[in-house]
Amino acid sequence: MTLFSRTDLACELPKNASDKETLHREYERNGFRIEETERPRESGNPCRERYTALHMGRIWETDRQTFTRAAETAAGILQSYLSSAKGNVSSRDGCVLVAGLGNRFITADSVGPRTADLVTVTNHAVADGTLPALLGCRRVCALAPGVLGQTGMEAAELIADAVQSSGAEAVIAVDALAARSTKRLGTTLQISSAGIRPGSGIGNHRAALTRETLGVPVISMGVPTVVDCATLLEDAMHRAHIRTPDESWENALRQGRQFIVSPRETDLIVSSAAELLADTLNRTLNPLLIRE
Repeated sequence: MTLFSRTDLACELPKNASDKETLHREYERNGFRIEETERPRESGNPCRERYTALHMGRIWETDRQTFTRAAETAAGILQSYLSSAKGNVSSRDGCVLVAGLGNRFITADSVGPRTADLVTVTNHAVADGTLPALLGCRRVCALAPGVLGQTGMEAAELIADAVQSSGAEAVIAVDALAARSTKRLGTTLQISSAGIRPGSGIGNHRAALTRETLGVPVISMGVPTVVDCATLLEDAMHRAHIRTPDESWENALRQGRQFIVSPRETDLIVSSAAELLADTLNRTLNPLLIRE
């Protein structure tokens, strides 16, 4: 059944003990469980893909202290990605472009645009001297390119143009993700060095955002907000102790219509996720501008 359950989370992919090239480890930091996955890139690329999953719980129901602790923990992880990226991305002089992917008019897909709205942008202020570089302010731009049906252009095309015009040395792409388990919805934050292909979690493959396509390092961030309907069926069968469906069930699912669903708390999940992601970005990129 898991054949039909889509996921963008590396921590949900099957772990094969015989796979010596994929590395996986778990640890705790600041009271949160963290999973790290490293695996080879496709097509013989010598670089390895890195994924970090921060399991933070139902963040939309937590207290402010725990929320801040989660943002601080995620910021530490994100900083390690910037520091390890090829080039001088970790320098305070480099410009970073935050790209909020998705459709802001569809709640479950609006995590990216809502996050971009909350990011503290400084590129213009540093350029005109309003925020002197001596204050340690990094140049930050933010863009919510919308989706193909709104603009008639691929998000990747608009982001590539923004990279050129801003001189950005790295892109941080923020998007809503798909999960294989309902328990992951709104409770896991994933950061990856593999870039992102918008819409891949729901089968709507758009042009990829990667170092190869944009010419600069691409770090992706996201929180799952949807699951495949097959996940709900699988969860229900598991709770009822019903055995895994046979091939006839799989064939029926393959030929049927596919639905992507989100929980009834989606408004709260997306609002909290966007605030957490933006807080993480602001703490990483310009911590001196954070107001506690």
